[in-house]
Formats: sequence, structure tokens, C-alpha cells
Amino acid sequence: MEWGRLCVKYKIDENDWLSKMWELRIHWVPAYWKGTFTAGMTSSQRSESMNAFFDGFVNQKTSLRDFVDQYEKALADRRRKETQEDFKSKNSKAAMTTGSPLEDDPGKYYTRTIFGLFLAELNGSRLYWGKKHSKIGDETTFNVRRKRGDNEMSKGRMVVYNDFDGVTATCDCAMFETSGILCRHILAVFDQKQLTFISERYILRRWTIDARYQLLGGVPTSQVGNEGTTPFRRWSVMTKRRIVDEELDNDDFILKKLDEFYSGLVVEIEQRKKDRQVHVPVFTSQVQSNSLLTQAPGICIRNPEVVKTKGRPREASRLKSSLELSQSKMGKRKCSGCGELGHNLRTCKKKAKMGTLHEGEEEEEEEAEDIAS
Repeated sequence: MEWGRLCVKYKIDENDWLSKMWELRIHWVPAYWKGTFTAGMTSSQRSESMNAFFDGFVNQKTSLRDFVDQYEKALADRRRKETQEDFKSKNSKAAMTTGSPLEDDPGKYYTRTIFGLFLAELNGSRLYWGKKHSKIGDETTFNVRRKRGDNEMSKGRMVVYNDFDGVTATCDCAMFETSGILCRHILAVFDQKQLTFISERYILRRWTIDARYQLLGGVPTSQVGNEGTTPFRRWSVMTKRRIVDEELDNDDFILKKLDEFYSGLVVEIEQRKKDRQVHVPVFTSQVQSNSLLTQAPGICIRNPEVVKTKGRPREASRLKSSLELSQSKMGKRKCSGCGELGHNLRTCKKKAKMGTLHEGEEEEEEEAEDIAS
């Protein structure tokens, strides 16, 4: 046994941790859970995906209070990106690049991301070819190898193909069983068998465009009741409208039926608008009109929205200069002439008035002296 030889060679048979991990090998060695569906995820991707989820929103200095707010922002951002991807997948056609008929059905049902993964396998299948290994009943086993790069001693992959009751195939790489996407080895056999379609059993619903808008239990959105407007019902209506739009240019009958439907719908909408309108009388008195408006049903009077003005707000503070700071520390100045605060002797108004009075008194004294002489 190879494990026993490694233990003897490197003297690790007494290592408790390695012995424990060897006992738990069925839980972490990929060879033991090839048939377990994991959606292509590994054990380390959980922590890596969480780090990518919070990337740009939190860091090691984020407090617990800020973490709650940033978590909501990260969740809203993830939902926004998911909605954008759904819109792109729903309203755009897949780019058929290989020219193979095997990409028609996946391109119609897969999302953009999953279809990209499928195209990578389909392009890689062109480098492989299958050699018939054995045939037992309706099952044919192929040894699938690379066209270049593999020597004659390479093992390759064993693909079991059966076309008795529908086309089925299994590969020992177990990519479809673990990730839900056909591997390049099976696709190489399909191409060798000149298949022009892929069976529905190999297109998982979880990877399709409409998978997100399916209720739990597999109930489609078209069977949902009329309990208000829900995202499921809106998406169902959008899906039906998209199907009609695709056939609109090719069938005059559909155009005629759609015109009749929209004409009747417009009439009903206009009638519903008239029924919802509330007649409000006009009064000359402002007090009477306001009191009746507040009592009228369906009318809610609110304050007007505040429009943000241009420029710096009045209450906003600015950085003061060093001169202003020094003046604020010194306090208000005191005039040495009149003794009041707020100005100095040079700018004192009372000093100017007192100077004018002194000049008038000196002129009167000179006139009195002249008269006396």
C-alpha cells in the first residue's frame, strides 16, 4: 500500500494529525466523492467567496456598527449585479462561436456564465477523439484521448455511451455528476456519433435562465394565483411577452391578436383612471380649500421637496486664516479714547465729533478776543 510505504519512508506513522487526516480521507479527497454534486465548488471556495463578497466594503478596521451598514450595501450590490446579469441573459442571444449543433440547446436555456463554461468544454472536445474499447449489449465504451500530446501509454478517459432509450453517457471524470456540466470527453463522443442535440437530462434547471424565478417545489410562475403583483408574476408576464415579441415579425395572425388585445387594454386603463379621479372643488378662501383637501379621500398633501442650492451652504464652516485666529484669541478691542469695545482710537467716531467741537470752540474764542480788542 502506497500510504504505508510513505509512512515508513518518511517516518510519519506516529504523527497523530496525519493519521487522523488519513482516516477522514473520504471527506476531503476528491476521488472519494466523484459522484456527489457540489456545483463545481471546493471546500476552500467558501472562505474565498466570502472575502470576495465583502471586498471593497469592509476591512480590518471596520467597527461592528459599520459592518452592519456595509453588509447591507454589499448585499444590495450583489442583488443589483445579479439582476443585471438576469436582464442580459434574458434579453440577449448567446453567441454561437463553434458552429456545432450541440451548442444550440445550451445557448437557448443556459445563463451567460454557464454557457461560457459549456463553450470552454465544447471547444476543448475538438482536441479529443474516442476509440471504441468494448461493447456490452446497448452500451459502448470509448477510450477518449487527446489528438496531440498524449502518448500511446496514456490511459485517457473511459466514456460509456448508450442510445437505446434516449442518449445517455457517463465519464469516469464525473464532471457532470459533480458540477452539472457535460465534460469535453462526453462531448467528443457526441460529436463523433454526429449528434445534433443534447438531451434535456443533461441541462439542469438550476443553470437555466428561468431557474431564479421558480417557486419552491417546482411550481412555475404561470400557476401562481392572483394575489397582488409579485416579482414572480411580473417575470412571468415579461417572459410571455418576450416569446410573443420573437414571433411578432413572422406571423400576421399574432400581430392582429396583439393589436386587439392592446386596444381593449388601453380602453380599460383609461376607464380605471377616470374611476380613480376625485373631483376637488375650487374655493376662493385658502382656509376652506385646505380644510376640504385634507378630508378628501386619496389626497395626501405634503411639504415640497427641498432643492439643494449651488455653492457652499451658509451654515458650512471654513478654515480661518492665522490673522483671524489671532484676532479671535485677543478678544474685542477697546478704544483708548472713549473706552468702548469694538474699535480703536484711529477708527473712533466719537473722537472725530469731539475734534470738530474743539475746532468750533477755538474759532469762537478768537472772535471774542478780536471784539474785546
